[in-house]
Amino acid sequence: MGLLVIATEYAWVEIEGEKSEIYSPEMGPGDYLSPSPPISGHAAKDARKSGFELRAETAFATDLPRVRALSGDADCRDPQNATLEVKQARALRRAAVQARICRAEVDDIVAASMLKSDQGAATNRAGNRTGVKMEKQFEGNVALIIVISTEGTMQQWKIVRSVNPEADKKAVDEVSRWKFTPARKKGLPVPSTMPVEINFKLY
Repeated sequence: MGLLVIATEYAWVEIEGEKSEIYSPEMGPGDYLSPSPPISGHAAKDARKSGFELRAETAFATDLPRVRALSGDADCRDPQNATLEVKQARALRRAAVQARICRAEVDDIVAASMLKSDQGAATNRAGNRTGVKMEKQFEGNVALIIVISTEGTMQQWKIVRSVNPEADKKAVDEVSRWKFTPARKKGLPVPSTMPVEINFKLY
């Protein structure tokens, strides 16, 4: 038994007794949801948009356990082991999706966004720019491509426009303190790239 939760941009399933949320990329090819009572309209559309397959329960309604005949020397599976296998398979599918670094411009994801940094730099989704005070006699823009982890921190970085080694290092140090909301693929947090520009100014 579980609860389908539909948020503004994605949906997930909460299963009784489990702490983690389950997103559609973690489900197997034959997995589907059978809501009771059935849902329709916007809720069903949002659930399908998040990657969940919805099916009406066609079997007869009963509180009795369902019994199927075993063929040959087949053994009846222990429910606890079967549940563990399902969880392990789901964890493997999650890991496979999260092993790939996504790009907002080409992948079907909700892009990561920058939160307010410890230095007070405000979010600017258009250019992700912020200013840093410098005492040395140089100024300019250091441009980076960073990888944001599923936890919302900078995981990797690459400088695509340099000012000088000292400014480049300060830019990396600055961005490493920032926090982000991670990108999501049908609700599941995924690592993703983001362009960032640090503007060094003389004061």
